[in-house]
Amino acid sequence: MRPALMHFIESIGPVLGIVAFVGLATLAFLLFEQARDLRRLREWAGRAPERAQEAAEAVQAVAEASRGDTESEDAETPPAGRLGAARARLTEAVAPRLTQFERRLPVDGRYILAAVAIAVIAAGALTSGFGVLGGNDDKGHKHGGPPQKPSVAVLNGTGVPGLAALVDEQVLKVAGYKTGTIDNAGSSFANTVAMFAPGHEAEAKRLAKAIESKLGDTPTQAMTTDVRARAGGAPLALGLGLDDSRFGSGSG
Repeated sequence: MRPALMHFIESIGPVLGIVAFVGLATLAFLLFEQARDLRRLREWAGRAPERAQEAAEAVQAVAEASRGDTESEDAETPPAGRLGAARARLTEAVAPRLTQFERRLPVDGRYILAAVAIAVIAAGALTSGFGVLGGNDDKGHKHGGPPQKPSVAVLNGTGVPGLAALVDEQVLKVAGYKTGTIDNAGSSFANTVAMFAPGHEAEAKRLAKAIESKLGDTPTQAMTTDVRARAGGAPLALGLGLDDSRFGSGSG
């Protein structure tokens, strides 16, 4: 029951990590938007007298600029045309000041949101979806080649001296597996079993298939706490049982 619970906790961890990351990114974006709006509001309220003065100066400038042409325009231009010309001059005078004011605002929040989205996508790609996508079945996969085989701890549960080293040399290394811890098991096994750490069940099944020709049909199961402690961090462990105690004619 305990290994199953630990497997569930470790498998749900990456999902919770993604949810937490997205939540923090969203919260940061909302806080930034709030700060930007508050700053804009303060600057807008604090510059009210300046804006009024700037508008008055702009109107005065337009009036002075158009004063010399008023007589000729009155004679040649209809009222609607004169109003349009005054509006264009007013826009031309005020537009640079508005542009300068906008430049003093923080970066637009849309750019921040785009940056957060790019960061999430990049992080997901670099970590294979935080451990959820492209899981352990493809660990060590390079340039379309076969997956790299993990290390295997060999635990002798038969009491036959030297059996673990013999199996490692004649079975696991021949099958292309790396040598992990070679030690005695804390207790005996009735049957040889391929054990796996959380997330490595598919690799344990491939190990059982690879050694079938020499050790026969080998079941798989999750590592117990004791086996995990003796495995020395290896994701797989081969527990040698009494059914294989005579492997290699029982020699040590």
